Amino acid sequence: MVREPKTRKEAEWQRPELEGDGVIDIDKLSAQKEVSSDTRELTGRWALLFSAVAIISSLFHFYTAGYRPLPAMQQMPIHIAFMLFLCFLFYPMTKAGRARRPSVLDVTLSVAGSASALYLAYNYEDIVMRGGFPTETDVIVGTIFCGIILEAARRTMGMFLIALAGIFIAYLFVGPYLPGFLGHGGFNYSRVIRQMYMSTEGVFGVAVSVSATYVYLFILFGAFLQKSGTTTFFTNLAFAAAGHSPGGPAKVGVLASGLMGMIQGSSAANVASTGVFTIPLMKKMGFAGYYAAAVEAVASCGGQFLPPVMGASAFIMAEYLKMPYAYVAAGAVIPAALYYAAVYMQVHLRARKLGMEGLPRNRLPKIKGVIISRGHLVLPLFLLIGMLVMGFTALFAAFFSIIAVVVISALRADTRMTFRDMLEAMVIGARNSVSTAIACAGVGFIVGSVSLAGIGLLFTQSIINMADGVLLLALLLTAACSLFLSFGLPTTSVYIITATLVAPSLVELGVAPLVAHLFCYYWGGVSAITPPVALAAYVGAGIANAPIMKTGFTAMRLGMAAYLVPFVFVYWPSLVMWHDASPLRLGLAIMGGAVAVFCMGGLGEMYLTRRLSWFKMGLLGIAIVLVLHPANLANVAAVAIALYVGGTEYLAARRARPAQAA
Repeated sequence: MVREPKTRKEAEWQRPELEGDGVIDIDKLSAQKEVSSDTRELTGRWALLFSAVAIISSLFHFYTAGYRPLPAMQQMPIHIAFMLFLCFLFYPMTKAGRARRPSVLDVTLSVAGSASALYLAYNYEDIVMRGGFPTETDVIVGTIFCGIILEAARRTMGMFLIALAGIFIAYLFVGPYLPGFLGHGGFNYSRVIRQMYMSTEGVFGVAVSVSATYVYLFILFGAFLQKSGTTTFFTNLAFAAAGHSPGGPAKVGVLASGLMGMIQGSSAANVASTGVFTIPLMKKMGFAGYYAAAVEAVASCGGQFLPPVMGASAFIMAEYLKMPYAYVAAGAVIPAALYYAAVYMQVHLRARKLGMEGLPRNRLPKIKGVIISRGHLVLPLFLLIGMLVMGFTALFAAFFSIIAVVVISALRADTRMTFRDMLEAMVIGARNSVSTAIACAGVGFIVGSVSLAGIGLLFTQSIINMADGVLLLALLLTAACSLFLSFGLPTTSVYIITATLVAPSLVELGVAPLVAHLFCYYWGGVSAITPPVALAAYVGAGIANAPIMKTGFTAMRLGMAAYLVPFVFVYWPSLVMWHDASPLRLGLAIMGGAVAVFCMGGLGEMYLTRRLSWFKMGLLGIAIVLVLHPANLANVAAVAIALYVGGTEYLAARRARPAQAA
């Protein structure tokens, strides 16, 4: 005889997909919903061709990373040749083409794009010997290459990047006809093709250089972690640590998406991979669909701010700033921790406000069991971090970390990677690298135009002139530019554009270079959760069947820290350059950051132990403003306000308990 459930919560957990007494099956939950994609589902010979080229591509990058690095003007064109070939097989011309196999045009573009890139790799020595001056053949091949890169960028990134690149390229030709400071002498067609195709300041610039080395290797590293079961370990660990607390599934989403996002590299892709089980679980616990989708989007967005990988942008940042990668990653640690603390606190307060409980403990894995069964799988991550701290290059560290994944996973039979698993990891690595590589190449047109025409100086001077020496105004202008220029773009493109056009203005005003670049990176990154082009939020809304715009604006509120924390670390640079700060200054900075997190959480939910009055919400807002002031006295005042609001709310809650009990 089946006993009827006594409570709604008990009935909730007797639904078919969650019935039983065993631990929740993460793999089963992940397979319950498919996320729509703009890519083809290749089958038969096409799938075999794609897999073969992808495996060869991964082997090439692995070999050149650890054994025989090639000259830059060979490594980069060969890298792009692989990416273009795979791109046109995998990404259809239109959404309607997703259900059809590659057309003759797709194959033609695939082969022509690869051939035009390989032409440069084959002839690079001859080009160098003649000083980089293009022949007629070079111009023709370069024209074909540039056109195909733009089409590949349109298929993978959409029209925004193409429109932006088109504006910058057009500026090179119309300069003589523009008035005042906008005008310049102009450039002929041959000069533009030389800049974009044959130099290291156009398509084959810093972005593609990093994509062809660090980014590809780290994406491949992430693919090997995925196939070894490390991502499942992260998810189970998050369930074990936070699943039982109020709003458990939402907290699991924050933790799991953060852990996976730091190696995933794409906010939208991370939502698609973890959201398929965290969003349904959040909805089952009583969260509204739009809120569940927003939590997942914000948590995934934060992955690009979280070391060691930071959406692969940490490597590009290190190249731009001429700093050791470990220095950049270390500087990003505390701001990322503040970001996740603020999101976690808002989720906790929302769950408390709604009177929610956590997941039943009998449905959750035990921390000890998770660590014993699969804890060894994180050793490659510790090896990676250890090698970076000891001064090894990021490329060398990634190379050995991939080998370590295979070796360490073999320590237990149930995690041991088979030969097929390794091949599939190579395919996944190549497939996940395509959009990033094409985005880096597409952004090369913008970077090349900026370098050729000096537009970067124009942007810098415009911001400085409008700010009139006022740092706060310059920060607001820089934030707005970073956000607008980043709509619809992946993480790496976001950083490259903001680092080229916007960050120099803050450096000119005296902001430390790493702090300035992180500020712009944060404000570019939040485009993933900011309407009208909040890609991560929209992917989550699709999984949750929730209203798109409501999800986007909820994600903005939940991600409040991403908008405010950059201002905090500009005024308190010790949060970024903590290794160079005095203990007192660092302590004050961390205290101020903690106060900001507390205040943002209370303001975001308008709740601490009960609904906050407008007066106390105003006090929390004042505390945040005081935290932004670099004076020690202002920080102390902010702490006092936070303690007053928190203390009075706590005492009010304690007084209310006996009355409720009576």
